[in-house]
Amino acid sequence: MKKIEEYFLPLSDAEKVQKRTKRWLDEFDEEKSSYLKIKNELFLENKTILIRKHRRFAAYPLHSHQFMEFNYMLQGESRQIVNGKELLLQEKQLLLLDQNSQHELLPLREEDLLINFLFKLSDINLSAFTKIDAKNTGVTYDFLINSVLDSDIHENYLLLDLTNNEEIQATLEQMIREFFFDNRLSNDIVNSFSQVLFLQLSRVYQAQLPTIYQSNSINATMLKILQCIEENPRSLSLKSLAEELGYNRNYLSNLIKKETGKNFKQLIIEQRLHEAHRLLLTTNVSIDAISEYVGFSNKTQFYQKFKAFFNETPQKVRQMK
Repeated sequence: MKKIEEYFLPLSDAEKVQKRTKRWLDEFDEEKSSYLKIKNELFLENKTILIRKHRRFAAYPLHSHQFMEFNYMLQGESRQIVNGKELLLQEKQLLLLDQNSQHELLPLREEDLLINFLFKLSDINLSAFTKIDAKNTGVTYDFLINSVLDSDIHENYLLLDLTNNEEIQATLEQMIREFFFDNRLSNDIVNSFSQVLFLQLSRVYQAQLPTIYQSNSINATMLKILQCIEENPRSLSLKSLAEELGYNRNYLSNLIKKETGKNFKQLIIEQRLHEAHRLLLTTNVSIDAISEYVGFSNKTQFYQKFKAFFNETPQKVRQMK
């Protein structure tokens, strides 16, 4: 079987024109605004996913679209501008662009191969993607998600490094092969692989989130605080945490409130609830025993807080097991 790169290196007719003229061949009409608004029906027609090779040798004009887009750097590199910020997408990296992000690309060289994945469904977006399996994580993940995605620094994109992740590379390559070679049931297979891809990427995102978080210069002390809470939610006190980290107790309390909008006790309770949720799905221990184990002495309080936090009862979560 030929390497997937070998199928895309030969120049298409449009690329030959772009190589000669250094200008992008229009695919759609330009609106009066300063950027192009690409609609779902323009690209996706009767498909929920479109995969295509980005044409080389010419800049792609500023545009916006109503769907989520992945840019996978199969080979080489690509300079792109997202919401006014220039990014360098390197080989085996994946750029996730949210709905309504403003996006333009500088010209690709002949050796550069960029593959676009376009997703039509409106409920596929960065917020939904990053919150996959969030119930089974903890207060650290909750905080990072809110900090990176829901604050002023949310820039409608994520850049993930897949260099050492052959599993996701294989999934992307299989989707590309199925889409371009259009065998029997290819569309169904591509759709099925997309579900696997989102789960795989969510796992990578959770692993890379601390790095993403640190790059945005949010208070790094919070990461350590939340990790301590996750490690010992049953017996950790504000006093012992302050002593462990070498901070004044009042300073630490104020910092937690400022950075999370919650007090120390609230974070402890939320972490206990996360742990209870995980145990309900992964063990056969009774609900009452789990409640006591994670640190709730009052069973009624546990049931009330669990329902308020997850919008599901412990019994319903146990049935999902």
